[in-house]
Amino acid sequence: METNTQRNGSRVLTLVAPSVPGPERVAPITESTARLLGTAAILGLGLIHILDAASTYNSTRWIFWAYMALIVAVVPVALFLLHSTSPLGWTAAASLAAGPLVAYLWSRSIGLPGDAPDVGNWLCTLGMVALFVESFLLMLSTTRLAMWGRSR
Repeated sequence: METNTQRNGSRVLTLVAPSVPGPERVAPITESTARLLGTAAILGLGLIHILDAASTYNSTRWIFWAYMALIVAVVPVALFLLHSTSPLGWTAAASLAAGPLVAYLWSRSIGLPGDAPDVGNWLCTLGMVALFVESFLLMLSTTRLAMWGRSR
């Protein structure tokens, strides 16, 4: 209830419906927060492949060297993403995520050359962690690229 003053100076009691708070609008994360999360995911991706690289050196040397290329690529992409707002950083991050993700799915389904024992080995713990990090990074990157494209 409120009291309002009329033109003639008299006061009138009026009933006012209480304001009902609506659902809170959740703001999307800021670009700097997204870049920090993306950088952490990229570095996590590199760490996962460092941990798995030793087991591939003797069995499938070419996979070992593919891991090394990924590990080396992680550092400049992470630094670029951390210090730049360019969509090129998100494109590079998406590429770093998509490559190993596709390779993992391929290795577990039809097999990679020289890596037949991994066919059907879907529940490898390190592989599952890698899938999670790669999927997260790929989704974050594509979302940020879509937002950047919409803002242009």
